[in-house]
Amino acid sequence: MRYHEATFEAVQDISFELEKGKKLAIVGESGSGKTTLLKLLAGLFDPNAGEIYLNGSRVLGPSHNLVAGHEHIRIVLQDYGLKKNQSLKENLQYPLRYFTLEEQDQKIDALAKIFHIEDLLDRKSYQLSGGQQQRAAIATCFAAAPQVMLMDEPFSNLDVLLADHIRMYMMKEVRKTKTSLVFVTHQTTDALALADLILVMRNGKMVQFGTVEEIYDQPASPYVAALFSDINFFRFSKLEDVKLKGYKTCEKELGNNFVTGIRSHDIEVLTKGKALTKAAVIRKEFHGDQYKLFLRLPNKLQLKAFTTDISIQEGDVVKLNFNFEDLLLFPNQSTLEV
Repeated sequence: MRYHEATFEAVQDISFELEKGKKLAIVGESGSGKTTLLKLLAGLFDPNAGEIYLNGSRVLGPSHNLVAGHEHIRIVLQDYGLKKNQSLKENLQYPLRYFTLEEQDQKIDALAKIFHIEDLLDRKSYQLSGGQQQRAAIATCFAAAPQVMLMDEPFSNLDVLLADHIRMYMMKEVRKTKTSLVFVTHQTTDALALADLILVMRNGKMVQFGTVEEIYDQPASPYVAALFSDINFFRFSKLEDVKLKGYKTCEKELGNNFVTGIRSHDIEVLTKGKALTKAAVIRKEFHGDQYKLFLRLPNKLQLKAFTTDISIQEGDVVKLNFNFEDLLLFPNQSTLEV
């Protein structure tokens, strides 16, 4: 997919299948092509190459349809797509237009309560805040009862108190109705918690596609690993001084000229007892239920780790433990840059 007059492909070389009723999260850095892919799936853009199918029927773009889009696919973008000069109730009535007025009112009342928009039904959409418009747009999507829901950052403007409530409702409904859900998110915790599958994008291409467990446990690159956890990257040779059990065997088999990663949560911080190595605390950050420590080892390697020990202060020398099994190895990576 290339935008008009653009010199680069916004989306390219992406191929995947999603079973009915499954939930797919699309993640990646800004500008990686996530929203463009969503619009292609919705039939709002024509792909320059390749085809998109829903239940064996091709999803056609605006060059084939007078009104862009697909009758069984609904998309919620970050501009929310509400008709600005209509009331919120009128926006909700449109996808319910083939129901009786009594059925419309029942469905609208139910959705209004779920999405906390009961007092907003008479307002025009331009009179609503961003968070209110987002809730209204998602409610309208559910009112349409499509086979596929596509959502761009659906939780970005939700109040913290409402976010969990709406997430729970959405997941329950798509499971009950066997609706396929594809959502773009910058919150990788949402992707891990809510999705069945994850598609990771970078520079318009698919970097990795798999189950949430595969993406987290077997990241294909440092970029994927960094998206889903607080992680330290360093040259494998830096572990030579640490005397980590398993290092020599791995060095013999693979050499030592490749990148290693270890998640900050996998490093145990001690103030006494036996440990692999010592480290100086060069910075300490409060993270609510724990502290994030920035550490420097004797060989100058810098790591991040977490602790609940309130007594540890900047300038202290602590001890560190971790296991060889906790390391992520990236033999084909030539640089430490993610």
